[in-house]
Amino acid sequence: MVLPAGWLALLTGLFWIGDRSLFHKLYYALIATPALIALTMQPTLSARLLRHPILIAYIAFASYMCLTLLWTDSDTSAQSLIKRPVYVLVLLLSAALMASDQAHLLSRTLRVAGVAAAISGALSYGYFLYSGHGILGNERFSGYGALYNPLLSAHVYGFFAAFWLASWFAARESAAAPLICLAFLSVVIIATGSRTPLLALSTTALWLCMLNVNRRSLMVILIGLILGAVLLYLYPSAIMSRGLSYRPDIWIEALKLANEQPLFGYGYEHQLLLELKGSDLIFNDPHNIELAVLLAGGLVGLVLWTVLYTIALVYSWRNRSNPAVVIASALLIFGLVAGLTEGRDFLSRPKEHWFLIWIPFALTISAWIGASSGKGNGLESSQRV
Repeated sequence: MVLPAGWLALLTGLFWIGDRSLFHKLYYALIATPALIALTMQPTLSARLLRHPILIAYIAFASYMCLTLLWTDSDTSAQSLIKRPVYVLVLLLSAALMASDQAHLLSRTLRVAGVAAAISGALSYGYFLYSGHGILGNERFSGYGALYNPLLSAHVYGFFAAFWLASWFAARESAAAPLICLAFLSVVIIATGSRTPLLALSTTALWLCMLNVNRRSLMVILIGLILGAVLLYLYPSAIMSRGLSYRPDIWIEALKLANEQPLFGYGYEHQLLLELKGSDLIFNDPHNIELAVLLAGGLVGLVLWTVLYTIALVYSWRNRSNPAVVIASALLIFGLVAGLTEGRDFLSRPKEHWFLIWIPFALTISAWIGASSGKGNGLESSQRV
């Protein structure tokens, strides 16, 4: 029962822990260490899990990124950088372990964390208003503790909003709880003033509609259009006030830099400086995770990255009758789209970027193994190969 507790701490820790170093230690103590012990004690199971297609693709990608340390100019030691892909691998394996033993545990843990996220968002935003800050559209909600800026809060709360949207969509019968939680989280996301999760949630809704075209999908499209129109009318500043935030200029400079080392890139955790011509602005972040992969690993790295997503999304499409797969794929899509306008840290220690990339992959592995073993994922499922 240690791993479910560890996953609950991972999923909710940013809401209640103030020190990010303690968040890392929670992961090491409650997920990494128990998972490694379990894997060591069950070598046959470990070998079988490591043959999972997503894990094979991840190991290939991570191994190549470690190889790029031979030519990176990073100031961080190679030993420290190599640990980061290992942390991610252990996360993926921990989800696989839980699915091979009791597949429903991770699904139930995620649901509990989703409720905690809605409560945290409501209480945090309520305190924000109580402290004298303005309502939606006037001041940006930053969050508290480890969630100390609007973008970080938007990433994490957006992940759970996508979860509740997919949960409502995948449910065989309509339920009020997912919609209530989604409503709370939507208010918080709008209050952050970040447009990234709004774009990602819209794309997630379209993905869900593509998975299953029915009355509920048409309802999602209609509600989305109405909410978008209302938001533009009541709070236009939430979307329009900051323009494109230099994103096209940053991406153009990043592509120019990538073109100088197109095949193998500049190496993992390389030093990046993007100077925008005609301004005094310098960025060390391409604000696009795929561009970050391209700069670090070149076209080779980007191809391996694309293979990783392709395997997961093709499986999700083929097994779209499985509710657990639908939910995991929605989180994958949310993170993928959110990463198109934000982020650089595709391999890191536990942080908010894990909610965009590696936690969705772990949940996909869990749904895949649960369906393959016939144990389910706490939801009724049927696999299509």
